[in-house]
Amino acid sequence: MNELLVKIRFLIPSLPRAEKAFAQALVENPDAITHLTLAQIAAESNSSEASVIRFCKRMGYHGYMDLKDAFILAMADGSEVHEEEIEESDDISVILKKVFQSNVQTLQNTMVLANEGYTDALNAMIGAKSIHFFGVGDAYAACQFAFMKFCRLGIPCSAHSDVMLQYTIADNLGPGDVALAVSYEGRSRNVVQAMKIAKKRGATTISITKMNKSPLLKYTDISLFISVSDLTIGRDKATRRVADQFILDVLYLGYITKTKKDYSKCLKRTQAAIDCNKIM
Repeated sequence: MNELLVKIRFLIPSLPRAEKAFAQALVENPDAITHLTLAQIAAESNSSEASVIRFCKRMGYHGYMDLKDAFILAMADGSEVHEEEIEESDDISVILKKVFQSNVQTLQNTMVLANEGYTDALNAMIGAKSIHFFGVGDAYAACQFAFMKFCRLGIPCSAHSDVMLQYTIADNLGPGDVALAVSYEGRSRNVVQAMKIAKKRGATTISITKMNKSPLLKYTDISLFISVSDLTIGRDKATRRVADQFILDVLYLGYITKTKKDYSKCLKRTQAAIDCNKIM
């Protein structure tokens, strides 16, 4: 059930009004589809039968009955997973379990949205002359994580927190370079502008975001999506950065294993350089 609802929630921002009304009704009351006819559920959701059918086909089903059967099977297989809020009465062991479960659920939901974009992104990075990461705020932390990984391989790369430097790097990219942006909603003005510049210069642009409809995607060649629900004040859930780092680590490990080059000597050398700074 959870996988089905993850896909529907992901589609909602990009849906036409009538289909969106039906999709939102499904998310709010998934049980309804199991006992309502096409005409009934269209009326209940303030949609139309034609819009419901279009939505079903958009989801990959032949029609309403196929979607209905999928919901019935999903509900029999397992109920929707609800993340638990941290309560004042929770001791640290309970908080530990809740945060763990939240992170696991985010990774599972992100896997639901995995597509051929991962292969395209990996191939672009393998063939790239250089790889550059763009993000602001806590998204920059994920970019710096990736930069440190690829830097240790000796790959020409960058990750700058300064916006002017990001624009400068983007403006110096060209065909054969990769620009990878991390943006939760894909609406960060600075990141969108940097990717716009990079794409204009001919670089291959990749984005990691939760939104399938955002300004960032206008300048993105390859989109990789995370699935995170963060309704907290300040949107301070760590799970979105966990999902970002998960995807970046996948690309890093894919890069190491798929490129026809032995990076072991390089990694040992850089580790030895790092170890020189340790107090014995």
